[in-house]
Amino acid sequence: MKRTTKFSTPLYATWILIAIHCLPCLVDAADFHLTVQGAGRKDGSTWEHALDQQALSEVVNDTMMPGDRLLLGGGVYKDVRLTITQGGAEGSPKTIAGVDRGEGLPVFISTWSEDKPDKGATAVQIKPGAGYLVLEGLRIEDYKNCVLVSAGKEGANCPHLVFNDVDMRRFRHGFYLSGCDDLQLHGCDLRRYTKHGFRFEQGCNRVTLRQCTADCSEGDADWETKTELFPFGFIVNNGGAPNSQFVFEDCLAQNNLMPLQKNRYKNGDGFVVEGNTSDVRFTRCRAIRNQDGGFDLKVDGVQLVDCVALRNSRNIRIWKSGTLKNCFSGWATCGLWCNGGPISVDRSTFHAMRTAAVQTDDKANQPITLRNCLITSCPQTHRKTARGKVETDATVVAEEADAAYMQPSPEWDGLGTAFNSRTYPDKGYHQPLSANATN
Repeated sequence: MKRTTKFSTPLYATWILIAIHCLPCLVDAADFHLTVQGAGRKDGSTWEHALDQQALSEVVNDTMMPGDRLLLGGGVYKDVRLTITQGGAEGSPKTIAGVDRGEGLPVFISTWSEDKPDKGATAVQIKPGAGYLVLEGLRIEDYKNCVLVSAGKEGANCPHLVFNDVDMRRFRHGFYLSGCDDLQLHGCDLRRYTKHGFRFEQGCNRVTLRQCTADCSEGDADWETKTELFPFGFIVNNGGAPNSQFVFEDCLAQNNLMPLQKNRYKNGDGFVVEGNTSDVRFTRCRAIRNQDGGFDLKVDGVQLVDCVALRNSRNIRIWKSGTLKNCFSGWATCGLWCNGGPISVDRSTFHAMRTAAVQTDDKANQPITLRNCLITSCPQTHRKTARGKVETDATVVAEEADAAYMQPSPEWDGLGTAFNSRTYPDKGYHQPLSANATN
């Protein structure tokens, strides 16, 4: 017997209204095509009739509607200066996507030089109020600022920006962002900069970074002589309105150094979070070979889970309160520095420190508690500068050989099971089963 479905008149009318509401978005959404030189009629309808580079800003701001995509063919786009004033809409973002048609992804290139780092152009500037944008599959090189979003007047915001696979090389500032709520950055690799990789200046809330890299010098000693004061990989700054709700997952900050600083105290950090920020969490992040702090965190209640800090001066610096779970800190002056507290450290490893696993400084008025931790090849567990105390609970202090690490090496990159202890499987850091860092 044939079955039929009957709709009541009100329900049927409701479905019609929904369809009418959604249909314009489905019908009107269009793809535009653009290459360096353009082709054919240059109307953007197909690759054979692609728009040219000169039409870039006009098509993004005046031609594209919410839900539309601009497909950029591979090639070198010289001196691009894209200013976006018109964004998409909720549920219908404007998308600018690089396409590899056999010659790689599109590359925006300008003439910035590290010899005059404060001079140069901005590749992409998003004006306050332009939100709901997706930028993906782009390469940006030799600009002073690669992506800039400035603070707007009276709280104007650029909500729901997504940057996916936007890589940068040779620049002063990579992402320099203010007033960006519900912001996402995925797989963005930034290398060879003189100042900052990712900078969140003010008013950024609900921000997620996944599998992003900030590598200031790539280990090039010559480049490190050209960096500026205070090179940072990731900085959540205190430039005005507070920032909040930051999630860092599988991110890497390394080689943020400026060795020619004349002051006795030489700064240069991997991850920096200033004190007017709130609600910050790091998961499976790595900070390697930075001038001072691997993690320099002034925010209250910061969380580090499955994180690794290697070969920094002071691997993890926490100025207020926080928690560490299953973290590894190795080859530094001290593994964990505290100037506040309390700090709870669970199942974490401190290895090969030059002074102590943990140091408390002048304003450390709350304890650091080490639970089920493993401390190996450190001259002492705790160095107290003036105040503060360290409490231990089921924590083991041993030599490296006693721990029987899987494959110990001072050149470890923080991935894999090299520092899983076979002797103490229930103590200290162990590579998490869910780890999926790919940097």
